Amino acid sequence: MKNFDKAVKILKRKIDSSDTALILGSGLGKLVDEMKNKKEISYSRIPGFAKSRVKGHSGKIVSGEILSRKIIVLAGRIHFYEGHPMAKIVYMIDVLSALGVKKLIVTNAGGAIRKEYKVPSLVLIKDHINFMGVNPLRGKPDFIDLTDAYDAEYRKSILKIAAKKGIKLNTGVYLALSGPSYETKAEIRMFRKFGADIVGMSTVPEVIAAKKNGMRVVGISCITNYACGVTPQPLSHKEVLVSGKKASAAFIKLIKAILSSKKF
Repeated sequence: MKNFDKAVKILKRKIDSSDTALILGSGLGKLVDEMKNKKEISYSRIPGFAKSRVKGHSGKIVSGEILSRKIIVLAGRIHFYEGHPMAKIVYMIDVLSALGVKKLIVTNAGGAIRKEYKVPSLVLIKDHINFMGVNPLRGKPDFIDLTDAYDAEYRKSILKIAAKKGIKLNTGVYLALSGPSYETKAEIRMFRKFGADIVGMSTVPEVIAAKKNGMRVVGISCITNYACGVTPQPLSHKEVLVSGKKASAAFIKLIKAILSSKKF
C-alpha cells in the first residue's frame, strides 16, 4: 500500500485528472500525437509500476485532451508474458480507479481467427474467453460478475457512431493466452470451436480488474494479422507493428468519434 499511495500522490501532481482512460495496444501509439495540453510521466518514475519491454509500447502515462475531451492514456501495456506477476499488470488499473477513472477503453493488436476479417481492421469486443491460465483476482477473493464485461450500452452506441462516420467496425469475441509464443494451428481450430473470433495476449486481466473497480469498459481490437493456419503466412511481431500503423488512421478516427459523442 505504501507504493500504491505514493503512485496516486505522484500522478495527482504530475498529470491532469479525468474520468476516462485508454490503454494503447501494439502499434497504436500514434494517438498520443493527437492529444493537446499533454502532461506525461514515465512508468519508471511511478512507484510499483513495471516497465514495458515490448517494442511498440513507450511506457508512459499521458494526460491531455482529444477534441476538448480530457483523457488519460496508458501508452504502453504490461504483458503477462514479460514475466510480470498478474498483480503488477492490474496494479495500474487500481491506480487509475483511485484517480477517479470510471470509463476504460482497452485496445489491443489481435490475430483474426475468422478469415472474413480484413488485415488491418477494427473489431469491437463483445465478450472474452480467459485462456491465460490465471485470474488477476486470485487470492482476494473477489467474485466479480462479468455478464456485461464489455458495456452493452456503449457497444450499441459505438456501432452507431462508427456507421455514421463510415468506419467499418466488426464485433467479436476475444480469447486471451499467456504467450509469448504464437498459437499452433491445432489450438486455433480448437479456439474457433469455442466461439472465439480474435486471439491475443493481453486485455483480459485489465478488464477483470476494471470491472472489480466498477468501471464501464469498451474493448477495441486492431486486427494486425491472421491467426496461425488461417493463411499460409508465418506470424511475426514485426507484422503486428506494421499493420497497427496502417490501421492507426481508422483507429484514431473511431476514438475521436467515441470521445466526442454524448453517449460516452
